[in-house]
Amino acid sequence: MKKLILSFLVIFLTVGTGFSQEKRVLTLEEVIDLAQKNSRSARRAETLRTFDYWNYQVYKSQLKPQLLLRGTVPSFVNRAIPTIQEDGTVRFRNVNQNTMDLSLGLEQVLPWTNTTVSFETNISRFDNYLIEGEGRTLYQGDPVGLTITQPLFNLNPFKWDRLIEPLEYEKSKRTYVQDLEETSREAARRFFQLLVVQKDLEIAVQNEASSDTINKIEQGRYNIGTTTEDALLQTELNLITDQSNAQQARLDLQTRSLDLRNFIGLTDDVELELVPPSEAPSFTIDPEVALKYAKDNRAEYLDFRVRRYNAERSVADARARRFNATLSASFGYVSPQTGGLSGVYDGETLAAGSTVRLNFALPILDGGRNRARMNSARESQRLTEFNIEQEEITFEQEITNAVRNFGQIINQIAIAEKRQEIALKSFEITNGRYLAGKVGILDLNNARETKDSAVRNYISALQQYWDAYYELRTLTLYDFKENTLLYNPLLEYDPKSDSMVEKKQK
Repeated sequence: MKKLILSFLVIFLTVGTGFSQEKRVLTLEEVIDLAQKNSRSARRAETLRTFDYWNYQVYKSQLKPQLLLRGTVPSFVNRAIPTIQEDGTVRFRNVNQNTMDLSLGLEQVLPWTNTTVSFETNISRFDNYLIEGEGRTLYQGDPVGLTITQPLFNLNPFKWDRLIEPLEYEKSKRTYVQDLEETSREAARRFFQLLVVQKDLEIAVQNEASSDTINKIEQGRYNIGTTTEDALLQTELNLITDQSNAQQARLDLQTRSLDLRNFIGLTDDVELELVPPSEAPSFTIDPEVALKYAKDNRAEYLDFRVRRYNAERSVADARARRFNATLSASFGYVSPQTGGLSGVYDGETLAAGSTVRLNFALPILDGGRNRARMNSARESQRLTEFNIEQEEITFEQEITNAVRNFGQIINQIAIAEKRQEIALKSFEITNGRYLAGKVGILDLNNARETKDSAVRNYISALQQYWDAYYELRTLTLYDFKENTLLYNPLLEYDPKSDSMVEKKQK
């Protein structure tokens, strides 16, 4: 029997050792730093930043010249094809031939006028395999040529892209900083959620131990007749309640700890111990100053400009679609048909050639389509302007409320801290008087509940303070505590290092 008991003890100790967790102590700043490096929201922000960077590179590449090689190699046909005769009848004739075309050209778009200019050289080869000897293979080409294509009366997309695309890219950089600040705020929220549960467990364990001691004291007093049975029952009920609260607090701690570990990217099964911020710095914020930083730094205010430009673009596009025309002209040297490749580039046989073409489409009767299109675009522009004005008002109110809320929270912090100090001291006094038999169990319970409430209220006030603090950082991209700008317009994404680097000012 002794061996069996000893075996169970060994197993119990082994299991207990196997399930012991490493403890990791974290401050609020460390949790936020981990979240900005490892959280899914931070990685998503980085992905969007990189995506927007390459989108902007696509836009810039459209303004640079392109060297294009085009061709059809081969275009082979070996079959019977229908051929219309002089009398209108159709006869099927066998063909066995191949055609190849190659062109090499340098193409450049002039964004100011939406003109496409290209310098090109091309060559064509034709092989008729039904012919033997001379004439079986023929060449023809344009050694050099200049082509200009000019849309007339059409919308110039490059004009609007020059206004919109740089704003979109700048907006993406600001959005990236805002997303990281949102990540910081979410990390702070989860930090305090766990800290509250951690404090609840600390209170619950203390209350459980205190209730156990009080229950034993009341049991002793009841045995000697100095207390009543209902007081003894009350202490037993308190003990059961505190035991239940402690057990629930342990479950809540596991849940919140897992939630925070997952958010900040800690894959190890470690026990987190959070250190609450030692202080809540007090400083004043001018709502007008906060609003100015928001207008200067927030992506939303760039988005307002982008939406206005897009609305104007829609009106311009509707206006341009009333008439559509494209003028194209080509100038260059053309070779005659020749049986050898060198003949294509024989200067004595080259001749100047040119083509001019004007394509247009003018609706004579459109059933009011153009008028409806214009009115729809104008009304959409008015609706966009109305929505932007409303969003600006709402955003300004949000900033004003955030500043006012932050000021009130600072006052609440001082009150909550003083209340906690008084409640803790009052509980110590009441607990001492209870042990001396001068007050009853109800007075002690009231003092303990007041103390617990004051401790929780102080943690809650800290939570509100840091949430409001990071909310203001997110809304303004400015740190009023450190007096530093969170957004640096000189920072650019560097694909080589896959990080943000500061570009040199021109």
